Amino acid sequence: MRAAALGLAVLLLAVSLSGPAAAEDFTAVGKVNRLLSVTESPQLAPGERGTFRFILNSTYTEAISNVTLRVEVYQYATIDESVPVDANWSYPFPRISESGARSHAWPWPRIEAGERIPLSFDVETSVDMPHGSVFSQSSYFLRFRIDFEGNVSGSPQRFLFASRGYFTEVAWASATNETNTDPCTPPWCRGNLNLTYLQLDGRPIDGLLPDSSFGVKEPIPTWPFYALVAATALFLVLAFLFWVDENPASFPRIAERWARARGRFVRTAKTLRPPKTPEG
Repeated sequence: MRAAALGLAVLLLAVSLSGPAAAEDFTAVGKVNRLLSVTESPQLAPGERGTFRFILNSTYTEAISNVTLRVEVYQYATIDESVPVDANWSYPFPRISESGARSHAWPWPRIEAGERIPLSFDVETSVDMPHGSVFSQSSYFLRFRIDFEGNVSGSPQRFLFASRGYFTEVAWASATNETNTDPCTPPWCRGNLNLTYLQLDGRPIDGLLPDSSFGVKEPIPTWPFYALVAATALFLVLAFLFWVDENPASFPRIAERWARARGRFVRTAKTLRPPKTPEG
């Protein structure tokens, strides 16, 4: 009995000294950066359809609930220009097949700790929408946002993460300006980024997700490749025949046929040559 009482006293003392467990930091940069992992980004010819694949990783040690993930095409860019894909975009493409629009969303009531969810959507293009040429690459940029509820010290708290594409150049410049990031107090400062300047749905975001993209350009035509192969083969044959002409004893039958063919060519060329008119 004394041993049991002593063990219980030691256990109670250890619990009292250990203090409460640390709450999950849902906005930690290392966790937010790894929430989305792109595994396949299509490179399409105008009019083609391709699949964009990525993975939603729950980087947290406990479950999150009421999760909504959204992806949206928001920008077209080449090396020479950059055009917003917004309400002023006059083309029905590109679009996401699953929704028939430029955006698509996935909802989940609950995602367990450490769960990995493979996701994909099909991108549709058209021949008349802006696209790159054979020698000029073009890209359509994708922006992501995710919001969910996480357990913070026993109470549910709403979190909102979004990628760079949701914010204007002015807002981004303010968020990265050194006068606004030094000094700056976490959690609203993460590295050299002041999240209070990045507002979405009337509130600052809690973390920054990566953008992504897919390419649309005219494919390189295949006929020059085949023409080059044919020309290479022709010159190899001619080189061999000229070598046989210099060494007829090596391949006598081929040398004889090659001599006949050259004779026919000379005779044909003479008949096609216009007759000379007498001078004077």
